[in-house]
Amino acid sequence: MDKIKILDNASIQQRLKRIAYEVYESHYLEKELLVIGIDERGGKLANVLAEQLSEISPLDLTQVDAHLDRDSEAPSIGIELNIGLEEIKDRPILVVDDVLYTGTTMMNVVSILLYAFPKSIRTAVLVDRGHRMLPVSADFVGLQLATTYHQHVAFELQGEDMSAYLL
Repeated sequence: MDKIKILDNASIQQRLKRIAYEVYESHYLEKELLVIGIDERGGKLANVLAEQLSEISPLDLTQVDAHLDRDSEAPSIGIELNIGLEEIKDRPILVVDDVLYTGTTMMNVVSILLYAFPKSIRTAVLVDRGHRMLPVSADFVGLQLATTYHQHVAFELQGEDMSAYLL
């Protein structure tokens, strides 16, 4: 199977910078923002996005790691956060992931965060490849990519270098 590079590190950085400006534009009245990265790849993107947000905005940023428990079966599917749910109440949240596909991952994370009664929840993804199974969309998107069901988008990390491939 051939790997086609769709985004190199420079392109990813540029798209994240644009997302950072969009996020700040929609949160400029806020004093703070929780930036939640989903698993390793979403966490890396959330870190870069938070760095860029801190350069352009006065927002007090709190970075949160979310690990989706993919081995559990419904209805016990959950997420592990490095922050208590009580600390989320009445605070604006930005959930970050690498690729939005069926919407299952994003729906699982957001549905659990709703129990904490946040002020708002917005979502950001690097690549939106469509093919939703659930009524989920991203508020901030780096690249919308039309793919077939058989194609996949892989986000790779190698140290500080990030790349996205179509497989």
